[in-house]
Amino acid sequence: MDREKPLGMRIGENVFCAGYLAFALVAGCMLLGSPNAGAWARTCGAMTLLLGCGDAFHLIPRILINLRGTISDPAVLRRRSFALGLGNLVSSITMTLFYLLLFVGMWQMAHRGQDLVFSPLETGVFCTLCALAAVRIALCLFPQNRWFDGKGDQAWGIYRNIPFVIMGVITVLYLVGWYGEWLMASLVCVSFACYLGVVLGARNNPMLGMLMIPKTVCYVWLISLLLARM
Repeated sequence: MDREKPLGMRIGENVFCAGYLAFALVAGCMLLGSPNAGAWARTCGAMTLLLGCGDAFHLIPRILINLRGTISDPAVLRRRSFALGLGNLVSSITMTLFYLLLFVGMWQMAHRGQDLVFSPLETGVFCTLCALAAVRIALCLFPQNRWFDGKGDQAWGIYRNIPFVIMGVITVLYLVGWYGEWLMASLVCVSFACYLGVVLGARNNPMLGMLMIPKTVCYVWLISLLLARM
C-alpha cells in the first residue's frame, strides 16, 4: 500500500513542480531566441531547456502520482517505480551536462567581442569538467544503481556523485576566481548542499527530500540572473 500524502501537500507539490517546469521552458526559449544577446544567451538557453526537459522526466510522473492519490495495485506500483527511476536517471545526466554548458556560457559572456579561443588554462579546466562528466554519466548507467526498483543503492548513490561534487567545486572556483560571480557561486553551493542532503539522508529520513525545493529555487534564481543579463 502506497502511503498517501495530505491533499494540501500534494497540491502544493504539483503547483511548485508545474511552475518550475513552465519557468524553465519560458526562460530557455527567451534566452535561446534572444536576437541581440549573442552566443552566450543561446548556450544558456540550451542548458536551461536541457535542465527543464531532464527534470520533467521525474517531475511529471510525480505530478501524476499526486493526482492519482493512494496506490495499492502492485503492477501500478512497479510501473511507478520504473517511471520515477527513469526520471531520476535522466535528470542526473542532464544536470551533469548543465554544468558543462554553464562553463561555456559564462566563458562566452565574459569574452563577448573577443576571439572565442580557450586559453590553455581554460582548455584544461573544460577538459577536466568533460572527463568528470563522462565518469559521472558512466557511473549512473551501471545496473548496480538499481534505479528502477524503487529502492536504489546507497553506496552507488555516493560513487556516482563524487565526480559530480568535484564538478561543483570547480564551478564555484571559476565563478568566483575568473568572473567574480559570488552570488552565482553561492547558489551553486547551496544547490549542491541540498542535493547531497537528499542523496545521503533521504533514505533514512524521507523529510530530507524537501531539500529538493531550495535546490530547485537556486536553479531558478541562477537562470533568472542570466535572463537579467539579456
